[in-house]
Parts: sequence; structure tokens; C-alpha cells
Amino acid sequence: MRSRDKKGITLFESVAAITIVGLVAISALEAVGAEMRTAERARRALEVEALATQRLDALELLNDQELQVVPDSVATGTFDAPMDEYSWTIESEAVGDQPGVYDVALNINWENGSYPIRTKIYRRPRLLQRALR
Repeated sequence: MRSRDKKGITLFESVAAITIVGLVAISALEAVGAEMRTAERARRALEVEALATQRLDALELLNDQELQVVPDSVATGTFDAPMDEYSWTIESEAVGDQPGVYDVALNINWENGSYPIRTKIYRRPRLLQRALR
């Protein structure tokens, strides 16, 4: 019988260890990548929500006639830097049986997507304003 003390590691053990380390590293990189994508989506959502709120606030300044035919400067445009990668479009349509009620569609757009919002806005029609005076 040959008795030898086993010293060192075999080639098989080293390949198995490298494989395990590689799999763990790949899993860690995928987790970090997923976290970065989630953070990017969250940042984008916050920016777009703030920009949409800004555009809806600007619509509050329009009167009944301007909501019937939205001025070009309000209907489309791009945001100032550093948000210049975003643009918007606004469409307004009178709700048929409700004077002064408008269905407003706002889209915030960027290179790879868009964020649509639909809302209703009420403005007292001019005829009602004159009749109340």
C-alpha cells in the first residue's frame, strides 16, 4: 500500500470552485443590474409625474374658449433643460352634453416611451358667465 498524505487540491476541485464563484458572480451582477433598472424606472416616474403636473397646472390658466381650441404653444412643446429629453402633447375635446366640461388627454413623451393622462376640466362657459351678471 502506498500511503501518501494528500497535499493541495485536484484539478477537478479547482474547476468546481471556479464554477461556483462564477455562478455567484453572475447572480450578483444580475441583481445589481435589476436594481439599477428599478432605480431608473423610479427616477423616470418621478420626473414624468412632476412634468405632467406642471402641464396640468398650466391648463388651469386657460379659459373656456381656449380649451375648445388649445393654442399651439400649449398643445405641444418640449421642456426646458435639464428635462429637454421630454416633450408633451395635449388634446382637449368638449364633452357633448355638458357645457364647459372638457376631456383632456395629456401625453408626456421621451425617446423610449410615453406617459398618458386623461382628465376632465370644467370651465364656466361664456354664455353662463354673461347670464349670471
